[in-house]
Amino acid sequence: MKVVILLTDRCVGSMAMSLIDGLITLNYCHLKAGGERPLFEWVTASMDGKAVTPFNGMTLMPDCSIHQAFADTRTPLDEQLWVVPSIYDAISRQSKIVDALARLQPMVDVVADHYQRGGRVASCCTGSFLLAAAGLFDHCPALMHWRSELNFRQLFPRVRVDTRSVLADYGRIVCTTGGAQTTYQLVLHLAEKVGSRDLALTGAKMMQVDRFPTPPTAFSATDDDKPHNDDLVRLAQARFRESLHDPVNMELAAQQLNISSRQFKRRFQQATGVSPLKYLQKERLKRACQLLENSRLTSARIAFDVGYQDESNFRRLFKRELGMTMEKYRDQFGFQPGSQPAPASTHVADVQALS
Repeated sequence: MKVVILLTDRCVGSMAMSLIDGLITLNYCHLKAGGERPLFEWVTASMDGKAVTPFNGMTLMPDCSIHQAFADTRTPLDEQLWVVPSIYDAISRQSKIVDALARLQPMVDVVADHYQRGGRVASCCTGSFLLAAAGLFDHCPALMHWRSELNFRQLFPRVRVDTRSVLADYGRIVCTTGGAQTTYQLVLHLAEKVGSRDLALTGAKMMQVDRFPTPPTAFSATDDDKPHNDDLVRLAQARFRESLHDPVNMELAAQQLNISSRQFKRRFQQATGVSPLKYLQKERLKRACQLLENSRLTSARIAFDVGYQDESNFRRLFKRELGMTMEKYRDQFGFQPGSQPAPASTHVADVQALS
């Protein structure tokens, strides 16, 4: 398989380099196992073939331009995979993303042409913005880092988003989520797809990368609220966070804010992207994660402290939403034995200031 790695200014350069390192490792493992020739070859390409400067400031010199890569017909299309770059600006202000996509429109057009003539494409993290701009997500969800979800939804409201999966293969489109290991997960997936399961396992061991990594939902569980300008909804959010242990009546919550229940649900959904009940559930899970990270409380006590009388029900909810058990989460993110747990942050807003 030939992998064409696209480069651009302000891309995440480390992802391109780690992708190449991973492919080198797979070729080594394949040859050591008796393979006659390397499974992968690669080439890097920028829009004009000139050097690019990733966001880390280190200059990268590509092998060719995207038009040269497009014109190269020596490798059949079904054996080519074009990997679009991750855009660092996608976690910044939306205006920066709009400017970046406008600047990258020539690359978007060539990627779209490559796909339309039968080629394969892949995105790492916020590379999904480029594939969405190319119109390639009409029938499948886009994967990306959870910090980029809000910006993506605002720019591409008709495209479904998946921030729960590590990787998705839609046939001629492959997407990976964000983070330090995202390119290695793509590499291991290609190892199994082009080579074998044994090659993927061998490569994972060689690179010391988890073949089945922690679900992205575990990393985003304690993320802060998304910003918005609806003071009434902000007040409701603060009150929810202050009363996680207590039963919440949404009708009463709306009355206390002098608004109808229907208007309350509509405004809350519009401002936060989720319903009031879903938000409350998220905050209870967030508080449980903080307690698992910073205390020695039992799971039963944690479930009770966040408003669940039935520990088993909460355990099922936790595993369903975060993709791991409470014990696994504590092992992954909790304090190490012998260390002093830190006070768990409650992240409670000043309700009086909002009232």
